[in-house]
Amino acid sequence: MGKTKIAYLLLAHKSPKQINMFINQLLNYGDCDIYIHVDKKSENIISEISKNEHVVVISKYVVSWGSFEIPKACLELMRIASESGKGYTHFYFGSCQDLLVKKGLYEFLEKDPEITYVKILGAVDNYSRTSARYRVRWPKKLMIRNDWHIYRFVRIAIQYMCKYGIVFRKNRRPIPDGMTFYEGRTWFIAPMKMMNYILKYVDDNPSFVQFWEESLASDLMFFQTIIMNSPYRAKIKDELMYVNFGKTFGTMNHPLDISIDDEKNIEKSDFYCARKFDMESDPATFKHYIELTR
Repeated sequence: MGKTKIAYLLLAHKSPKQINMFINQLLNYGDCDIYIHVDKKSENIISEISKNEHVVVISKYVVSWGSFEIPKACLELMRIASESGKGYTHFYFGSCQDLLVKKGLYEFLEKDPEITYVKILGAVDNYSRTSARYRVRWPKKLMIRNDWHIYRFVRIAIQYMCKYGIVFRKNRRPIPDGMTFYEGRTWFIAPMKMMNYILKYVDDNPSFVQFWEESLASDLMFFQTIIMNSPYRAKIKDELMYVNFGKTFGTMNHPLDISIDDEKNIEKSDFYCARKFDMESDPATFKHYIELTR
């Protein structure tokens, strides 16, 4: 397996039994350590999570859907991993509802250890509906995940108005000159030099961090924007995470649970991990991928 050593940075909020199974899978799969941030709303599960010299568990932020606490929790885990001095070559930012779904991740990363694997959907400007995520100061009460809640329709209306130049509660915090915003997906795998760059960037540009404090779904833009404005943007390839989004109005914003039916799509591409899994609702699929990667 060579010299690859991964720091897994994971967000958790439920299902300690499933978390423990994922921890065991990661530790049996390759050389790694695991850093978990548990949502403060779920601190009661911490005592049930397996811990040893390879597992660190913290709980600092209330991680609500759509809030900036998602990137902040990841930054906290990045700092702990960076300060450990354990010689990681890569880091993986994901959730405790992931699993590895194929053998060979470490060998794949060794082929070109300079690559960051992240889904970038494209640049965002002020004529995009997506720009409302950072141009508007979003009230916390509007961050309700229920897709049929009235607040979702309020969010959509605000986004469309922003696209046409009508911006309520405008975000007036400054950003670095020449910054281009990018949208992508939350989870990614990258070399440690990218982590070190991200940490130095946020330390050197505190106003950039402050800019996102009242944003919406900043986990889809914060790291992606830093990465795509970095000196390493030429070393970026598509994500290694398989995700199956729904097609209906009620499911299109969230990944569907992985099932056996997804296996063909996983096999035909460079997907080494996938989300999201639910061990309680589909134990057979969960067990299948645990056994497949042993």
